[in-house]
Amino acid sequence: MTVFRHRLTSREIQPDFPELFRYAGFSKEILQGEKITDSQMEELAKSAAKDIAEKMNCRSVYAKFPLELDSEEKIRFAGKEIQSHHLFLNLKNCHSVILFAATLGPEVDRLIQKNSKINPAKSVMLQAAGAMFIESYVEKLQDFFQSEEAKNKNAIRPRFSPGYGDVSLEVQRIFFELLDCQKNLALTLNDSLIMSPEKSVTAFVGIYEDLAKIK
Repeated sequence: MTVFRHRLTSREIQPDFPELFRYAGFSKEILQGEKITDSQMEELAKSAAKDIAEKMNCRSVYAKFPLELDSEEKIRFAGKEIQSHHLFLNLKNCHSVILFAATLGPEVDRLIQKNSKINPAKSVMLQAAGAMFIESYVEKLQDFFQSEEAKNKNAIRPRFSPGYGDVSLEVQRIFFELLDCQKNLALTLNDSLIMSPEKSVTAFVGIYEDLAKIK
């Protein structure tokens, strides 16, 4: 089994401010209560995005495995077996699966933690900026997978992460074992199955034959 690495610089990922504000979850009532004006919110968002971009180190590891699905909704790959209705539906008609782990790196966590003690409003915006950037990075990673698989006349399914639907967070352990996340990304998993650094994602990406391209 080969574990591959992927990396992007911060210059390759532009901030998506509508998404940043969505992650921040601010309402008009909260803004009024904090006495933060719309223009101050915009400046806070720009500052948070800039600060996160300066600290983030967008890296990932991934591996591709042949996939076996059976009628009992059991999913088998790399000597592992998962039973899940929701993941089974996501991977239906796929012949292979990619497992990946992606992170913004530990400096982002340190920046957020530092600001949580001295500037709570900025800390909330930093959290939102981190969520926006890891999502943006993972979307670019999926675009990369799609581009690579298209060379073989394949296409990919939307990603599916442990903790979604009926897939337990316990499945995180499979990612950490197969991708050696601690060694390759300095990514750790605590007893509660929470990853550190926090702004990190693991997911399955199904691969299926693109019949439109075969014709």
